[in-house]
Amino acid sequence: MLDAQLNTYSLNAAVGIPRQSIGNWIANRNKYLPTLKNLVKLADYFCCSLDFILGLENENYLKNPKPRPPFSERFRKAVENMGFNLYKVGKLTNMDTSQYYDWINAKSEPSIDSLVRIAAVLGCSIDYLVGR
Repeated sequence: MLDAQLNTYSLNAAVGIPRQSIGNWIANRNKYLPTLKNLVKLADYFCCSLDFILGLENENYLKNPKPRPPFSERFRKAVENMGFNLYKVGKLTNMDTSQYYDWINAKSEPSIDSLVRIAAVLGCSIDYLVGR
């Protein structure tokens, strides 16, 4: 829960995420995770890694995040840098690779669930995967 100094009103003002969304995430009333864009806003505000804010890491390993490039530019490069190709990632994650092309062509960004699955297969952090 947020402390008295930081509430949904002040967090909304600081990062521009609707108060209702913030309140639902805090109260765990929302079955969906934040969008990548909103998750990055929160992680930037709290100066922490995406993995830490999602509870995937116990310690914050990212003290000074760099601005992330568009996911369309980063995704393919991250996959290739880790020695994979899109077909192999699709097979290992059991995900439809057609959505990968939507990401590469900047038609959409992945869900947080998709990022977690891909990062696990590649053996990298979510921050690395998105270029932070």
